[in-house]
Amino acid sequence: MPLIDSSFRSPWWMFNGDLQTQLPVLLRHIRLNATSLNIPTLDGDNLSANIYLSELLPQKRLLILSHGLEGSNEQNYVLGMAKAALEAGVAGTAVDVLAWNLRGCGKPDNTTEKLYFAGSVQDFEDVVGWAEDNGYTEIYLAAYSLGGNIVLKWLGEQGENAQIRGIKAVCAASVPIDLHACVTTLDRLRNLIYRLYFVTSMKWRLKRKAVKFTGKLDLSCYWKVKKFYDYDEFFSAPLNGYKGAEELHALASAKPSLEKIAVPCLMVTALNDPFLNADCIPCALAQHHPLLTLEITRSGGHVGFLNNQLEWWLDARFLRFFKSLS
Repeated sequence: MPLIDSSFRSPWWMFNGDLQTQLPVLLRHIRLNATSLNIPTLDGDNLSANIYLSELLPQKRLLILSHGLEGSNEQNYVLGMAKAALEAGVAGTAVDVLAWNLRGCGKPDNTTEKLYFAGSVQDFEDVVGWAEDNGYTEIYLAAYSLGGNIVLKWLGEQGENAQIRGIKAVCAASVPIDLHACVTTLDRLRNLIYRLYFVTSMKWRLKRKAVKFTGKLDLSCYWKVKKFYDYDEFFSAPLNGYKGAEELHALASAKPSLEKIAVPCLMVTALNDPFLNADCIPCALAQHHPLLTLEITRSGGHVGFLNNQLEWWLDARFLRFFKSLS
Protein backbone atom coordinates (compact mmCIF):
# COMPACT_ATOMS: atom_id res chain seq x y z
CA MET A 1 0.00 0.00 0.00
CA PRO A 2 1.09 3.63 -0.35
CA LEU A 3 4.07 5.04 1.47
CA ILE A 4 2.88 8.65 1.41
CA ASP A 5 5.16 11.67 1.57
CA SER A 6 2.45 13.92 2.98
CA SER A 7 1.59 17.42 1.81
CA PHE A 8 0.83 18.42 5.43
CA ARG A 9 2.58 21.61 6.56
CA SER A 10 2.58 23.31 9.96
CA PRO A 11 2.24 27.09 10.39
CA TRP A 12 5.52 28.92 9.79
CA TRP A 13 5.57 30.23 13.36
CA MET A 14 5.50 26.69 14.75
CA PHE A 15 8.98 26.16 13.41
CA ASN A 16 10.03 22.91 15.16
CA GLY A 17 8.66 19.66 16.51
CA ASP A 18 8.64 20.86 20.11
CA LEU A 19 6.37 23.83 19.36
CA GLN A 20 4.20 21.62 17.14
CA THR A 21 3.85 19.19 20.06
CA GLN A 22 3.26 21.68 22.85
CA LEU A 23 1.28 24.58 21.36
CA PRO A 24 -1.71 22.48 20.18
CA VAL A 25 -2.25 21.47 23.82
CA LEU A 26 -2.64 25.15 24.70
CA LEU A 27 -4.52 26.28 21.58
CA ARG A 28 -7.28 23.68 21.39
CA HIS A 29 -10.23 23.62 23.80
CA ILE A 30 -13.26 21.40 23.20
CA ARG A 31 -16.24 20.48 25.36
CA LEU A 32 -18.65 17.68 24.59
CA ASN A 33 -21.53 16.26 26.60
CA ALA A 34 -20.89 12.60 27.28
CA THR A 35 -22.46 9.68 29.08
CA SER A 36 -20.01 8.07 31.51
CA LEU A 37 -19.78 4.32 31.88
CA ASN A 38 -17.57 1.61 33.34
CA ILE A 39 -16.25 -1.30 31.29
CA PRO A 40 -15.52 -4.44 33.35
CA THR A 41 -12.17 -6.12 32.81
CA LEU A 42 -11.27 -9.80 32.78
CA ASP A 43 -9.47 -9.50 36.11
CA GLY A 44 -12.32 -7.81 37.97
CA ASP A 45 -11.34 -4.16 37.54
CA ASN A 46 -13.16 -1.37 35.69
CA LEU A 47 -12.12 0.92 32.85
CA SER A 48 -13.84 4.31 32.84
CA ALA A 49 -15.11 5.60 29.50
CA ASN A 50 -17.27 8.26 27.89
CA ILE A 51 -19.72 7.50 25.12
CA TYR A 52 -21.06 10.07 22.67
CA LEU A 53 -24.27 8.94 21.00
CA SER A 54 -25.29 9.75 17.46
CA GLU A 55 -28.62 11.51 16.97
CA LEU A 56 -29.66 8.47 14.97
CA LEU A 57 -30.53 5.74 17.44
CA PRO A 58 -30.03 2.89 17.87
CA GLN A 59 -26.62 2.80 16.25
CA LYS A 60 -24.69 -0.33 15.18
CA ARG A 61 -21.53 1.53 14.21
CA LEU A 62 -18.91 2.58 16.78
CA LEU A 63 -15.66 4.54 16.71
CA ILE A 64 -13.33 3.67 19.61
CA LEU A 65 -10.75 6.31 20.61
CA SER A 66 -7.58 5.44 22.58
CA HIS A 67 -5.47 8.18 24.19
CA GLY A 68 -1.74 8.43 24.78
CA LEU A 69 0.81 8.45 27.61
CA GLU A 70 -0.40 10.11 30.82
CA GLY A 71 -3.48 11.38 29.00
CA SER A 72 -7.18 10.63 29.32
CA ASN A 73 -10.35 10.54 27.27
CA GLU A 74 -10.64 14.29 27.93
CA GLN A 75 -7.57 15.15 25.82
CA ASN A 76 -8.46 17.70 23.17
CA TYR A 77 -7.19 15.50 20.34
CA VAL A 78 -9.61 12.81 21.55
CA LEU A 79 -12.52 15.23 21.93
CA GLY A 80 -11.72 16.82 18.57
CA MET A 81 -11.88 13.49 16.80
CA ALA A 82 -15.10 12.60 18.62
CA LYS A 83 -16.69 15.89 17.60
CA ALA A 84 -15.59 15.54 13.97
CA ALA A 85 -16.92 11.98 13.74
CA LEU A 86 -20.26 12.88 15.32
CA GLU A 87 -20.70 15.78 12.90
CA ALA A 88 -19.51 14.12 9.69
CA GLY A 89 -20.06 10.44 10.41
CA VAL A 90 -17.59 7.68 9.63
CA ALA A 91 -17.41 6.19 6.13
CA GLY A 92 -20.51 8.20 5.21
CA THR A 93 -22.72 6.92 8.03
CA ALA A 94 -23.63 8.16 11.53
CA VAL A 95 -21.60 6.67 14.36
CA ASP A 96 -21.44 6.48 18.15
CA VAL A 97 -18.08 7.31 19.71
CA LEU A 98 -16.48 5.61 22.73
CA ALA A 99 -13.43 7.19 24.37
CA TRP A 100 -11.93 4.98 27.07
CA ASN A 101 -9.35 5.58 29.78
CA LEU A 102 -6.28 3.47 30.31
CA ARG A 103 -6.11 2.17 33.90
CA GLY A 104 -5.28 4.90 36.37
CA CYS A 105 -6.11 7.68 33.90
CA GLY A 106 -9.11 9.99 33.82
CA LYS A 107 -12.12 9.93 36.12
CA PRO A 108 -13.32 7.96 37.90
CA ASP A 109 -10.21 5.96 38.72
CA ASN A 110 -10.11 2.22 38.20
CA THR A 111 -10.97 0.13 41.24
CA THR A 112 -7.71 -1.79 41.80
CA GLU A 113 -4.03 -0.96 42.25
CA LYS A 114 -3.27 -1.90 38.65
CA LEU A 115 -1.91 0.78 36.29
CA TYR A 116 -1.70 0.90 32.52
CA PHE A 117 1.46 0.13 30.58
CA ALA A 118 2.47 0.03 26.93
CA GLY A 119 1.31 -3.57 26.49
CA SER A 120 -2.18 -3.30 28.02
CA VAL A 121 -3.64 -5.39 25.20
CA GLN A 122 -6.09 -7.32 27.38
CA ASP A 123 -7.66 -4.06 28.50
CA PHE A 124 -8.34 -3.11 24.89
CA GLU A 125 -9.74 -6.59 24.31
CA ASP A 126 -12.18 -5.87 27.14
CA VAL A 127 -13.20 -2.60 25.44
CA VAL A 128 -13.88 -4.37 22.15
CA GLY A 129 -15.74 -7.10 24.02
CA TRP A 130 -17.95 -4.44 25.60
CA ALA A 131 -18.73 -3.05 22.14
CA GLU A 132 -19.66 -6.51 20.85
CA ASP A 133 -21.86 -7.19 23.90
CA ASN A 134 -23.69 -3.92 23.28
CA GLY A 135 -24.64 -4.74 19.72
CA TYR A 136 -22.03 -2.86 17.70
CA THR A 137 -21.33 -4.81 14.52
CA GLU A 138 -19.12 -2.27 12.70
CA ILE A 139 -16.18 -0.94 14.71
CA TYR A 140 -13.63 1.68 13.68
CA LEU A 141 -10.53 2.52 15.70
CA ALA A 142 -8.54 5.73 16.15
CA ALA A 143 -5.54 5.68 18.46
CA TYR A 144 -2.80 8.04 19.53
CA SER A 145 0.75 7.62 20.84
CA LEU A 146 0.94 4.92 23.54
CA GLY A 147 -2.71 4.02 22.94
CA GLY A 148 -1.75 3.40 19.33
CA ASN A 149 0.89 0.87 20.35
CA ILE A 150 -1.70 -1.02 22.40
CA VAL A 151 -4.28 -1.00 19.61
CA LEU A 152 -1.87 -1.97 16.83
CA LYS A 153 -0.39 -4.79 18.91
CA TRP A 154 -3.92 -6.06 19.65
CA LEU A 155 -4.79 -5.94 15.94
CA GLY A 156 -1.69 -7.90 15.00
CA GLU A 157 -2.44 -10.53 17.60
CA GLN A 158 -6.04 -10.78 16.37
CA GLY A 159 -5.01 -11.21 12.73
CA GLU A 160 -7.95 -12.15 10.50
CA ASN A 161 -10.15 -12.58 13.57
CA ALA A 162 -10.39 -8.78 13.80
CA GLN A 163 -12.46 -8.73 10.59
CA ILE A 164 -14.72 -11.46 11.91
CA ARG A 165 -15.34 -9.39 15.02
CA GLY A 166 -16.43 -6.36 13.00
CA ILE A 167 -13.27 -4.25 12.98
CA LYS A 168 -13.45 -2.25 9.75
CA ALA A 169 -10.37 -0.02 9.87
CA VAL A 170 -7.88 1.70 12.15
CA CYS A 171 -6.07 5.04 12.10
CA ALA A 172 -3.13 5.69 14.40
CA ALA A 173 -0.89 8.70 14.92
CA SER A 174 2.53 9.26 16.50
CA VAL A 175 2.82 5.64 17.63
CA PRO A 176 5.90 4.35 19.54
CA ILE A 177 5.76 0.94 17.86
CA ASP A 178 9.36 0.28 18.98
CA LEU A 179 9.31 0.91 22.72
CA HIS A 180 13.07 0.59 23.16
CA ALA A 181 13.65 3.22 20.47
CA CYS A 182 11.05 5.54 21.99
CA VAL A 183 12.36 5.23 25.55
CA THR A 184 15.94 5.75 24.35
CA THR A 185 14.86 8.90 22.50
CA LEU A 186 12.87 10.31 25.42
CA ASP A 187 15.70 9.66 27.87
CA ARG A 188 18.13 11.81 25.88
CA LEU A 189 19.21 15.16 27.33
CA ARG A 190 17.43 17.16 24.62
CA ASN A 191 14.13 15.72 25.86
CA LEU A 192 14.76 16.55 29.52
CA ILE A 193 11.60 18.65 29.84
CA TYR A 194 9.39 15.86 28.52
CA ARG A 195 11.14 13.33 30.71
CA LEU A 196 10.72 15.42 33.85
CA TYR A 197 7.04 16.04 33.11
CA PHE A 198 6.02 12.50 32.22
CA VAL A 199 8.20 10.57 34.67
CA THR A 200 7.13 12.83 37.54
CA SER A 201 3.49 12.34 36.57
CA MET A 202 3.87 8.56 36.38
CA LYS A 203 5.64 8.43 39.74
CA TRP A 204 2.94 10.48 41.44
CA ARG A 205 0.26 8.25 39.93
CA LEU A 206 2.12 5.21 41.26
CA LYS A 207 2.50 6.78 44.71
CA ARG A 208 -1.20 7.64 44.91
CA LYS A 209 -2.02 4.02 44.13
CA ALA A 210 0.39 2.79 46.80
CA VAL A 211 -1.23 5.05 49.40
CA LYS A 212 -4.73 3.99 48.38
CA PHE A 213 -3.89 0.27 48.27
CA THR A 214 -1.60 -0.21 51.25
CA GLY A 215 0.80 -3.12 50.87
CA LYS A 216 -0.05 -3.79 47.24
CA LEU A 217 2.83 -1.88 45.64
CA ASP A 218 6.49 -1.99 46.64
CA LEU A 219 7.96 1.52 46.43
CA SER A 220 11.45 0.59 47.63
CA CYS A 221 12.90 1.59 44.24
CA TYR A 222 10.78 4.74 43.92
CA TRP A 223 13.69 7.17 44.29
CA LYS A 224 15.81 5.30 41.78
CA VAL A 225 13.43 6.31 38.99
CA LYS A 226 14.92 9.23 37.06
CA LYS A 227 14.21 8.14 33.48
CA PHE A 228 11.59 6.29 31.45
CA TYR A 229 13.84 3.24 31.37
CA ASP A 230 14.04 3.25 35.17
CA TYR A 231 10.27 3.35 35.53
CA ASP A 232 9.88 0.38 33.21
CA GLU A 233 12.74 -1.51 34.87
CA PHE A 234 11.58 -1.07 38.47
CA PHE A 235 7.80 -0.86 38.08
CA SER A 236 6.12 -1.47 34.70
CA ALA A 237 8.06 -4.67 34.04
CA PRO A 238 7.73 -6.47 37.40
CA LEU A 239 4.13 -5.32 37.90
CA ASN A 240 3.15 -6.87 34.57
CA GLY A 241 5.11 -10.11 34.59
CA TYR A 242 8.27 -9.11 32.70
CA LYS A 243 11.83 -9.73 33.90
CA GLY A 244 12.86 -6.15 33.22
CA ALA A 245 12.60 -3.17 30.90
CA GLU A 246 14.41 -4.90 28.03
CA GLU A 247 11.93 -7.78 27.97
CA LEU A 248 8.95 -5.45 28.32
CA HIS A 249 10.14 -3.28 25.44
CA ALA A 250 10.73 -6.32 23.23
CA LEU A 251 7.48 -8.13 23.97
CA ALA A 252 5.08 -5.20 24.38
CA SER A 253 6.08 -3.30 21.23
CA ALA A 254 3.57 -3.32 18.37
CA LYS A 255 6.25 -3.39 15.67
CA PRO A 256 6.63 -7.20 15.43
CA SER A 257 2.83 -7.57 15.19
CA LEU A 258 2.23 -5.11 12.32
CA GLU A 259 2.86 -7.75 9.65
CA LYS A 260 -0.21 -9.69 10.85
CA ILE A 261 -2.69 -6.78 10.77
CA ALA A 262 -5.58 -7.87 8.55
CA VAL A 263 -7.74 -4.74 8.35
CA PRO A 264 -7.06 -1.44 6.54
CA CYS A 265 -4.68 0.63 8.64
CA LEU A 266 -3.41 4.21 8.33
CA MET A 267 -0.36 5.23 10.33
CA VAL A 268 0.60 8.91 10.47
CA THR A 269 3.97 9.99 11.85
CA ALA A 270 5.97 13.21 11.70
CA LEU A 271 9.67 13.28 10.95
CA ASN A 272 10.15 15.95 13.62
CA ASP A 273 8.30 14.07 16.37
CA PRO A 274 10.53 14.64 19.43
CA PHE A 275 9.36 11.38 21.06
CA LEU A 276 10.19 8.98 18.21
CA ASN A 277 13.02 8.06 15.88
CA ALA A 278 13.35 6.20 12.57
CA ASP A 279 12.87 2.80 14.23
CA CYS A 280 9.24 3.81 14.89
CA ILE A 281 8.55 4.47 11.20
CA PRO A 282 7.94 1.11 9.44
CA CYS A 283 8.83 2.15 5.88
CA ALA A 284 9.99 -1.26 4.66
CA LEU A 285 6.87 -3.01 5.96
CA ALA A 286 4.50 -0.42 4.48
CA GLN A 287 5.99 -0.92 1.01
CA HIS A 288 4.76 -4.51 0.80
CA HIS A 289 1.92 -4.77 3.34
CA PRO A 290 -1.36 -4.78 1.35
CA LEU A 291 -3.40 -3.12 4.10
CA LEU A 292 -0.97 -0.68 5.71
CA THR A 293 -0.80 2.94 4.56
CA LEU A 294 2.05 4.91 6.11
CA GLU A 295 1.84 8.69 5.79
CA ILE A 296 5.03 10.50 6.78
CA THR A 297 4.74 14.24 7.39
CA ARG A 298 7.71 16.57 7.44
CA SER A 299 6.30 18.41 10.45
CA GLY A 300 3.52 18.04 13.00
CA GLY A 301 5.35 17.06 16.17
CA HIS A 302 3.81 14.47 18.49
CA VAL A 303 0.02 14.36 18.08
CA GLY A 304 0.07 18.03 17.04
CA PHE A 305 -0.79 18.39 13.34
CA LEU A 306 -2.22 21.91 13.27
CA ASN A 307 -1.77 22.82 9.62
CA ASN A 308 -0.83 26.10 7.94
CA GLN A 309 -4.53 26.80 7.33
CA LEU A 310 -5.03 26.62 11.12
CA GLU A 311 -7.09 23.45 10.76
CA TRP A 312 -6.83 20.33 12.90
CA TRP A 313 -5.63 18.19 10.04
CA LEU A 314 -5.44 14.82 11.78
CA ASP A 315 -9.19 14.59 12.45
CA ALA A 316 -10.00 15.24 8.79
CA ARG A 317 -7.26 12.88 7.60
CA PHE A 318 -8.60 10.01 9.68
CA LEU A 319 -12.15 10.60 8.42
CA ARG A 320 -10.94 10.74 4.81
CA PHE A 321 -9.22 7.40 5.26
CA PHE A 322 -12.34 5.79 6.69
CA LYS A 323 -14.47 7.25 3.90
CA SER A 324 -12.07 5.99 1.21
CA LEU A 325 -12.91 2.44 2.28
CA SER A 326 -16.69 2.79 1.95
